[in-house]
Amino acid sequence: MIGALAAKLPLSQAEAIRLATEKSVHARNLYTEQTVADLTAMLAGAEEEVRRAILRYKSLGSLPDNKLAALEGLKKLQADIQETTSRLHREQTLLFRKTAKTSFRQGIYRGIDEFAAAQLPFYRDLTPEGIDKLATRVFTLVDTDALDFMTNYNLVLAGDVNRELADGIKRVVMGGIATGKGVEDIVRDLGRVVKDPESFRYAGSKVFTKAQYRMEVIARTEVLRAHNQGRLKFHDRVGVRKLEWMTMEDERVCPVCGPLDGKVFDTNRFPQQPAHPNCRCTSVVAWPLVICGGELGAKAAAEPAACIIPPQAIEEQAKAKAAEDAKLKAAFEGGQIADLNTLSVKQLQTLAKQNGVSIARTKADFIHLLDAAEPGVDHSTLSGAALDAKLKQHKIGLLRTKDDLIQLLAQKQASLKQAQQLADQLKKIPPSGGLHDLTVVELQEMAKAKGVSLNMTKQDVIDLLDELEPGVDHKALQGATLIDAKKKHHIGPLKNKQQLVKALEKAVGEELAEKWRKTRE
Repeated sequence: MIGALAAKLPLSQAEAIRLATEKSVHARNLYTEQTVADLTAMLAGAEEEVRRAILRYKSLGSLPDNKLAALEGLKKLQADIQETTSRLHREQTLLFRKTAKTSFRQGIYRGIDEFAAAQLPFYRDLTPEGIDKLATRVFTLVDTDALDFMTNYNLVLAGDVNRELADGIKRVVMGGIATGKGVEDIVRDLGRVVKDPESFRYAGSKVFTKAQYRMEVIARTEVLRAHNQGRLKFHDRVGVRKLEWMTMEDERVCPVCGPLDGKVFDTNRFPQQPAHPNCRCTSVVAWPLVICGGELGAKAAAEPAACIIPPQAIEEQAKAKAAEDAKLKAAFEGGQIADLNTLSVKQLQTLAKQNGVSIARTKADFIHLLDAAEPGVDHSTLSGAALDAKLKQHKIGLLRTKDDLIQLLAQKQASLKQAQQLADQLKKIPPSGGLHDLTVVELQEMAKAKGVSLNMTKQDVIDLLDELEPGVDHKALQGATLIDAKKKHHIGPLKNKQQLVKALEKAVGEELAEKWRKTRE
């Protein structure tokens, strides 16, 4: 197809765009293969680690006389395998997060590049650096909810495969032990990660091979989905109104996609791509196109909804959005009701989404509003159709009102400021003495700000008793016996200084660990 188009010189703009689209598909496929190779390498590394762990455990087939030692060895083997599959899951999670965003952005880049390759007015002057800069601008403008959904969907799919892999390994190992199989037989039953595509066709469906196949399907399908979505979002943003379904036009085209080839749809009604797992199709801009401005300005003015906006217009939109974002950020960081009240409902909803505040009312919200509308009536048991009927009766909407969002955003900012103040307090603590240098009252205030309970929990009491009476098992204490033990050692209802320090150190450590985890992702 590419050769046929290239032979027609000079190319029309429609032919040039189609040719550029085919090049986009080629670039997408190269990235897909790189992603598949990375996933395969990760899986092969995990397979090798599991293999080595099993081979280290030499008594799988026949337990020695010291059965306790054998059981301890089996626990160690299971722990090693769990560590390997957990690490594999983390690596796959990071890769899928990266590939979804990269593919989506590449789709935007390729959409711009197609216009430049077709020598469309204004776009033909873009350099590769200009295309990259413009892709960044478009990325900030388009709705990325679809990207977030795809990323989370990919992680769910990958997580399912990882759990099946871990369960499959455990099943084969334990089954091998139960039936007296030797180490080599158990290792063979796990299957292999196959790097040669031709050999893969005959590799069967054992544990690792099955996981590899499913991961490859996910990678090929989801890279295509993100790439095509990026192009679709770009085309919709700049004003493309019609797109044509484009197959690879070879012997591998399936019965699902074949009838769609060449069909034209409205951009905002374009069918789902991929149409099925391992789908290879894409979309191509349908002709004719009109660029807003320049020599076509008069026509663009007459038909403003039917023209493609030039790069300069996208630049201006990006600047306007940056100014809008700065305004929203300032209002939120100020946390003042008066400032938040100047924003529209849509702006407040945007802020809420950005800061983890739901724009939809919860069931608790509904019950609270119904209690206010019908005092004295118990609404706590309402659900389903009965709850819906009551909400309609009192005209209670599903989304939070402007006042609701303002209050919640102000509360969110207040809690963030409180957390920042706590962090600043912790920074001021002398490194020599640390939390131990503070008074009990100061520690209690910090605990309240951090959400750490001042009260002794049952586990706190048991931990303290374990320290006071080493070697005695206190886990079974409860009721009167627990109360007697507390009286014996004068254990009060509130945490003492040492326990407050320990609880705060744990809370701060978990917070830092979470921040570190997020930076790694």
